[in-house]
Amino acid sequence: MHGKLVEVADGVYAYIQGRGEWFVNNAGLIVGEEFSVVVDSVCNEQRAKEMISQFREVTAKDFRILINTHGHPDHVWTNHLFDAVAVAHEMGRQETLMAFVEIYQSLFPDLDFSGAKITPQNITFESRMKLYNDAEMQIIHPGVAHTRGDCYIYIPQKKVVFCGDLLFAKPCTPLAVGGSVRGSVNALRELLNLDAKIYVPGHGGLAGEEHLVEAIEYFEFVWEEAKERHERGMGWYEAAMDIDLGEYAKWSEAERIIGNVARAYAEIEGRELEFAEIVEAARKMLEYGGGRK
Repeated sequence: MHGKLVEVADGVYAYIQGRGEWFVNNAGLIVGEEFSVVVDSVCNEQRAKEMISQFREVTAKDFRILINTHGHPDHVWTNHLFDAVAVAHEMGRQETLMAFVEIYQSLFPDLDFSGAKITPQNITFESRMKLYNDAEMQIIHPGVAHTRGDCYIYIPQKKVVFCGDLLFAKPCTPLAVGGSVRGSVNALRELLNLDAKIYVPGHGGLAGEEHLVEAIEYFEFVWEEAKERHERGMGWYEAAMDIDLGEYAKWSEAERIIGNVARAYAEIEGRELEFAEIVEAARKMLEYGGGRK
C-alpha cells in the first residue's frame, strides 16, 4: 500500500503518500451530504486505484468534482479514473496539456507511469472561486509560485488548507524551477495569514504553521545565496554546486537546489527561464541526486 487516508477534520481527509519523494504526492477528499470533492489525482493507475479504494472505505458518495492544485503530472495524470468535473487555474490547465508522459519517462526511466493519461480540466478560473459542499471551499490562485498555475483550497469552517505544491513539508526540499522563488515566498506568507490549523502539503507529512515558516526560510536562503553568486559572475549551475547547504543537505531531494537556483537567476535577470534550461536543470538534479557533493 502506497498511501494512508487520514481524517484531518469532520468529513475532510488527507491522502498521504510515503515521504513525498519525486512523483509521490498527497491528495485529498472532502465528503459532503450529496457528493464528494477530490483534491488531485496521482501519477499511475495502481496508486490511483489504491487511493480510490481507501476513499470508498469512508464514503459511497459520487466523486462529483476534482480540483487540481496545479498541472504537474503527479497531480493530474489519473484524472480520467474519476467520473468527475475537473477544476484548475487557467494556467494549470495549460500546464496539464504540456505534461507529456514521454518527456517525464525519459527523465525518470525507473518510475512507473503505467496508465498515465493527460485529461485536461473542464472548468478554469483566473483568480479565485468558491465551491459549496456543505462547507464553503475557497479555491485561490496566489500568483506564480511552484508553477504559473497553482491554487490552494481553503476550508474556513474546518480550518484546513490543501496547499498543493505551494508547500513541501520538511524534510521535503521545496521546488520552484517551474514558477518563482520570490512568488513561492509570497504564496507561503499568504497561507500563513489564513485562519487554519491543518495544512496538507503537496509532498510530505501533515503540516502546521512551522512548516510554512521553514519553507519560507529555505527559499529566502536560496535567493540570498543565488544573488551573491550572481553578483560574482557565476553561472546558475556553478552557483548551485558552490552553495553550502548546511542543514538543508539533510533534507530529502536536496538536489533541488539546482533547479531553484536556476529559477532565482532568471528572476534576478528579469527574464523567463527557457524550457530548455528547465529540462537541463531537471537532468542535472537527477544526475546528482542526493549525493551532489
